[in-house]
Amino acid sequence: MTCVRFFALGPLHAEVAGQWLDLGPVRQQAVFATLLFNVDRVVTPASILHGVWGAEVPATGTKLIPPYIYRLRRTLDAAGDAGDGPAIETLRIGYRLRLGSAGTDVADFDDAVDRAAAAEACGDLAGAVALLAEAEKSWVGEPLAGLPGPYAQSRRQHLLERRVVSVEHRLELQLRLGHGYAALPVLTALRAEFPLREHVAIMLMTALYQTGRHAEAMDVFSAFRAQLAAELGVEPTPALAEAYIGMLRGELGLPPAPHGR
Repeated sequence: MTCVRFFALGPLHAEVAGQWLDLGPVRQQAVFATLLFNVDRVVTPASILHGVWGAEVPATGTKLIPPYIYRLRRTLDAAGDAGDGPAIETLRIGYRLRLGSAGTDVADFDDAVDRAAAAEACGDLAGAVALLAEAEKSWVGEPLAGLPGPYAQSRRQHLLERRVVSVEHRLELQLRLGHGYAALPVLTALRAEFPLREHVAIMLMTALYQTGRHAEAMDVFSAFRAQLAAELGVEPTPALAEAYIGMLRGELGLPPAPHGR
């Protein structure tokens, strides 16, 4: 069986037997993205227009969509297994993508994250770290890179946040295992990329503290506190203050999980 695979954790593309499929120009790819992230759900022409063109919908309106759907359907029909491959259905109120036997890198990422959660629940922290590292391998760049429209931008931001949360959790587990040295390089990079992300700052403080670099851990706190005051006009949260007090007392514990996990 030859299965089609779709990739969105980087430039959107499809492959079959290792060969790239041509999903067309970027507008056509953006149309496909609205279907791919709504698998088995009907997407109306109005939703596609708004998601791909935003406030700049041409006067021709919904007449733009059928040619894109036709070309996408032709590409998928030629690549998939008859009756079991991906297919775009045209319904009375819109379009629906069925994946059939096709797979996606987003599903691979979700599966690895779910297996990591199961391993952690069973007390296998090292296994959870390995699975979260496996999940990160699904990523090859900015998700849906280069695709226009508010829908692609919204999905891009959502996916990037999920990636950061996954990386944060892997680092948190490494710190719980006492692997501060292993976590430091990624935490340092995350701190530079997300200077106002509190959980990253606390974990970097913890990693530095675990590895005997207490003065540098204090410097991270001071810099983060100054950034909060200068850019947001707020004081450190109780979690950050607790980490600081823990350092002063020589008993800095593990960083608390961010709200919502």
